[in-house]
Amino acid sequence: MSNLKKLVVDTDAGFEALAASWRLLETQVPQLLPFQTYDWNRAWWKVFSDSSWYHKDELAICTLHDGGQLVAVMPLTNTHVGLHSLFVYRYVRPFGADPNLTEIRVPLALPAYDETILQQWEDLSRQETFGLTEFQVIHTRQHAAHFLANNAAVHPLEARDVPNFILHLDGNWPSFKSGLKRNIKESLRRCYNSLARDNLQLRLQVWKGAEAIKPRLHEFYTLHAARASATDTVEHPDYFADPRHCAFMAALLDSDFAKRMHLFSLELDGHVVAMRLGFAMGEELYLYYSGYDLQFARYSVMTTLLAEIIQWSYPQNFKRINLSVGEDVSKTRWGPSVTHYVEHQCVKNNAWRRNLGNGILKMRKLRRNWSGKKTD
Repeated sequence: MSNLKKLVVDTDAGFEALAASWRLLETQVPQLLPFQTYDWNRAWWKVFSDSSWYHKDELAICTLHDGGQLVAVMPLTNTHVGLHSLFVYRYVRPFGADPNLTEIRVPLALPAYDETILQQWEDLSRQETFGLTEFQVIHTRQHAAHFLANNAAVHPLEARDVPNFILHLDGNWPSFKSGLKRNIKESLRRCYNSLARDNLQLRLQVWKGAEAIKPRLHEFYTLHAARASATDTVEHPDYFADPRHCAFMAALLDSDFAKRMHLFSLELDGHVVAMRLGFAMGEELYLYYSGYDLQFARYSVMTTLLAEIIQWSYPQNFKRINLSVGEDVSKTRWGPSVTHYVEHQCVKNNAWRRNLGNGILKMRKLRRNWSGKKTD
């Protein structure tokens, strides 16, 4: 690492200039996540960055070059509250400060540079001269813990675990199915038997790319909203009720990322009853948000759709299916492996910033609790 060069990109022109080297790095990183790609981050910045006289998001894309090659990139937003030069509060955090559209916000790096890119958090903390800066350090549990233990300038206030569940597709569908736990085997048997009993013909449709997905996106949003209204299962918000979230999906479909996008559709007698978005990430299929028609809930159509996607994935040569983040039985009963990510809220390590940071965290929790009581 003798030729290692650190650079923070803080202009739109600089961001665009990273496109070719960032995309090249994507091809070299094992188990690439959709949220690490150039196109995802470029679309996110266009849709979600905010600027007003008292609130301003600035780019702070940390990069590492070794021998002239981009080996790591960590896209950060540097948000000021107050006058730019005399801010009262600043928040430096990875791209993806949205309600769970960007599910995992870790740097993109060749394995040898995973912890080196995190060192730039300490560089950023040293630049603070006025007001309180809050940092959000996110990585795997192992890398984050090692960084915080060896960088005394950054003090962690609070942590949130982000478990990510991944199915490994060894062998074929029959061998995969035989290795499942008894409860999911029985659930699958009931799913398919109930359809056969009612003479419903099942069909999986897979739509790929912008041209195929765009005309069907409204139907996906409708089914997703229906899923959000269900009260007899794990509750999920309607993530696409916000127009900005739909604008973000449209931006992805207008970018090169659209080539990765798949929309899986489960049909019963020609009627679409369930849909799920997925992203092809090399040897891994990342499964994203879903929705279904509540009138067909008795057939457990989401379980059937996932089973059909798994079967479809084998001839497509996917080695893994990423079931996304969040621990619930719809993921854990399939017996996946788990990658543990963690989000640390941090401040610069001195007494008054630690005390003020803890005070702000307490106020946030009180506000969340109060908001929850008002909506009950």
